[in-house]
Amino acid sequence: MTTSLPLTTDPGFTARVERRRRLAAVDRPGTHAHTALAPLVSVVIASYNGERFLRDTLESVLAQTWENLEVIVCDDGSSDGTLELLAGYCDRVLVHRQRNRGVSAARNRGACFAQGAYIAFIDHDDLWEPDMLERQVRLLMSRQGAGLVYGDSWIIDQDGRFRGQRESFLNYEDGEVYGSLLRGNFIPIETTVMPTSVFREIGGFDEDLRYLEDYELYLRIAARYPVVFQRHPVARYRIHERNLSHDKEALLTEWVTVLDNLLERSGDRAAEERAILERQLARRCAEVAMQILRRGDVEEADDWLVRSREHCPAGLWRRANMVRSIMGSLPEHVRKNALKLLPRRRLYGL
Repeated sequence: MTTSLPLTTDPGFTARVERRRRLAAVDRPGTHAHTALAPLVSVVIASYNGERFLRDTLESVLAQTWENLEVIVCDDGSSDGTLELLAGYCDRVLVHRQRNRGVSAARNRGACFAQGAYIAFIDHDDLWEPDMLERQVRLLMSRQGAGLVYGDSWIIDQDGRFRGQRESFLNYEDGEVYGSLLRGNFIPIETTVMPTSVFREIGGFDEDLRYLEDYELYLRIAARYPVVFQRHPVARYRIHERNLSHDKEALLTEWVTVLDNLLERSGDRAAEERAILERQLARRCAEVAMQILRRGDVEEADDWLVRSREHCPAGLWRRANMVRSIMGSLPEHVRKNALKLLPRRRLYGL
């Protein structure tokens, strides 16, 4: 059960929260209408054992040039010094705690308390440029009826050093992007802002997903709304040893699950969309097989190749099947060295 932490006795805190809620009541759109005032933006930070990076994240959010915002942190059962760190922000941040249930549940729980007309999500290890909300909210407000705005972001390492730009790995698109999203995710969550009404209408993040909860959410939004792209980098995505996306086999396996669910729900959708889903399922199943081959399990890889062929007996399946055949015929001591030579595919700009 989620409880609100008693982190403050500041008598002015409740008054400030109530003021934000009164502003939100004025700004919250029934459709996508907005007042002349700068609407309240709710920023949700999901944190789990984030003591190392969380302070920098909070400072980047609180330094926004867009001043009308509320910051909500949902702690997902941290066991490090996260709560002690958050106590130092008790006059500026709303904190809620839950038992460890994963990032999707933490984001959804934080969003339950959102009072803003717009909502944005950032993880405890990423950073925003000072004008992130200013740029994204203004752009989204200028595109009536859009369901989401996103942008480019810098890539930094655990020490904050620049390592590149997401643009180098992702093919960004604007407008009706659903068909393109079926082929893979190109929307960095740390750059997104959306109407709170859209997030709630869509149903929030799928709490059964661990790696691709953001991708699956974007697919549901893009199926109903156009998406807006901001070319200017507005955030910094941090790469470090605890990034969930480092586990490529698990990520690809969950990708298959997302596509399988879409295919089941596709019903009478256009034949073109179903064809895209079939091709993507074939590719992802074959890629899972390649990851499994890398750890030397030929039998399990064979099962995934059969799944791949069920959807599309082409290109990638043939290459993966050839590798499986070769690996299966090699002595084990030779196979281990050969596995190290398999190509590695970049995912999500990593």
